[in-house]
Amino acid sequence: MGETSPSQRGALIAKLGAGMQVTPLLGIVATMFGIAEIFAALETSDASYSARLSEARGYMRNYTCIAVSMALIGLVLVTVAITAFRYRSKWMFKFLRFYGVLTIALSLVLVFGQFKINLYLPFGFYFLIFAQVKKGEFMQAAAAKRKLPACYKLDD
Repeated sequence: MGETSPSQRGALIAKLGAGMQVTPLLGIVATMFGIAEIFAALETSDASYSARLSEARGYMRNYTCIAVSMALIGLVLVTVAITAFRYRSKWMFKFLRFYGVLTIALSLVLVFGQFKINLYLPFGFYFLIFAQVKKGEFMQAAAAKRKLPACYKLDD
């Protein structure tokens, strides 16, 4: 088996990290199932009410924590790919800009009349600023990967 180049490792780490950003959605789905279980427990008035309610709350908490942890690991992987491996591509540029704006917007959401800032906010600012500062590198990498048709090659 051949060795993988740093750019190939960077691409793999970047894709894995970007893909892990889907896990909060899975955590939300698990939380919705937990909420449905809580409502089902509220409809019954038997002795198992307290146990079912506690079990549903634990279910929601565990899966939400797992989803947030996976997303944070993904953010670290993306950060390693763009800094340590210097991975550059057009899709990564678009991802960093989109994710930065989305994270900043969602981090500053008005919750119950108060602004609530979460731990993703620094990543949002970092990704957005990094993408804008390094835009030239991302675009050069994208242009270098494009291959010209044979009729445009002048070396022959």
